[in-house]
Formats: sequence, C-alpha cells, structure tokens
Amino acid sequence: MRTLLSLYAMIAVVFCLGLCVMPVFWITLYGAHADPQAILLLRLVGALFGGPAVMTWKARNAERSKSRDAIVLGLIFFNGLGAFAALLGALSGVYNQFAWGPVATFTLCAIAFLLVGREAISSSTPN
Repeated sequence: MRTLLSLYAMIAVVFCLGLCVMPVFWITLYGAHADPQAILLLRLVGALFGGPAVMTWKARNAERSKSRDAIVLGLIFFNGLGAFAALLGALSGVYNQFAWGPVATFTLCAIAFLLVGREAISSSTPN
C-alpha cells in the first residue's frame, strides 16, 4: 500500500501542476483548443488533484485503520468515476488518440487500489 500511495501522490502532483500551470499545453496535446472558460475549468480540475496528492503522500506511512481504509475506498471511487468520464470523452471523438491516456491512468489506478485495498472494502460498513 505504501508504494501505491506514494506513486499515486506523484501522479496526482503531475496532474495538479500540469493542469494548473500549463492548461493550454495539456489540452492542445488532445487536439483541442482552450478558450478562457476551458482554461479556468482545466485549472479547477488540476486544483482538485492537489487534495488527493497531499492526502496520499501523508497517508503512505499510515498503518491500516478506518481512516486509511476510507481514503483507499474514496480513491477507488474517485478513479473509477474518472475512468468512466475519461472513457466517455475518448469515445466521443472530440479529442485525438491521447484521450485514451487518462482512460488508462484512471482505470489502472482504480484497479490497483481495488486489488491492494481489498481489506478496506470488505471492512467498510455504513455507520
């Protein structure tokens, strides 16, 4: 789990900084053009990756607990929903072949947290 959380923190930092600092560059990789509204939305999405980056970096050394299990469960959903949204975008034909990169990234992260964090899922019960 420590390795997965550390790796995820680094991936999230790349998304955060890339989208916050260079949104136009990233969107042009996908063959799209960014107007001022799109730039703002890209920066907001990038900013949203800052939280998981810090959360996973700080949680990487944590012992298994209800709190860490909740983080893992949240990351499964976060990445699963991200994979679904990215898949819809890739299938829409709006972007070029680079659109499949986020599909793969979110899907692999969701699966990795699902496999490594199975105990978190099985022990999670509604309060």
